[in-house]
Amino acid sequence: MNRFLLMAVIVLAPSSFLLAGPKDPQAESIILLKADEAFDAATAAQGVKGFASFLAEDVATLRPDKPIITGKDAMTALWTPLLSNPSLTIRWKPLKASLSGGGDLGYTVGTYEITSKDEQGTHVVATGKYVTIWRKQGDSSWKVAFDSGVEDTAAQKAK
Repeated sequence: MNRFLLMAVIVLAPSSFLLAGPKDPQAESIILLKADEAFDAATAAQGVKGFASFLAEDVATLRPDKPIITGKDAMTALWTPLLSNPSLTIRWKPLKASLSGGGDLGYTVGTYEITSKDEQGTHVVATGKYVTIWRKQGDSSWKVAFDSGVEDTAAQKAK
């Protein structure tokens, strides 16, 4: 009987630990929001280097009329022209964070703003929304596993 009990503990303990989730989901959600804010700040301060420092090696994204883009190098290459343009700035603000039951995945949603100049030198502002899926790392930090956004439609004059 003791042998059966020992085997049950060995088999069930790890699975119950995984199902337990984060000890404090609300606190962990705040940490995730702070990670997204730090992602924005690092990108604003360091450009491509700051952006890439938050990406998981297997990060993925979706873009119109393109295949799924996968991998840190591919994502960095996609963002390099945008983040290297001195007449353009991009900033984002997370508005909500949520965690999976296990606490190892989470997502943030928020708004972004891209400011640039058109051919006449006039400031142009584009806005949109985004979703970023994060994966918790072994050191308890968070890395971007998936990131994508949609641009807002410009207001039209009523006819």
